[in-house]
Amino acid sequence: MEFIKRVIGYVLFIPLIYFYSFILGPILKAVLVPGGVTFLWLILGPQEGTRALKKHLRKSSKIFSKTNKKPCYFAGL
Repeated sequence: MEFIKRVIGYVLFIPLIYFYSFILGPILKAVLVPGGVTFLWLILGPQEGTRALKKHLRKSSKIFSKTNKKPCYFAGL
């Protein structure tokens, strides 16, 4: 009986992990990230929201080195 439970668990678990990781995950990111930015923009107002977004984008673009596009974690030091 324990073996059957384990097999059923793997048969259900593996496809669900695959589905979430490769199908549902990117769809959720494509919907939730812009929605969150829009919600923040509505809370802060048009001018402050745009200023905060530009500041974040400017700051995050400095994290990547210009030569190999890999994260440079000591860029701010």
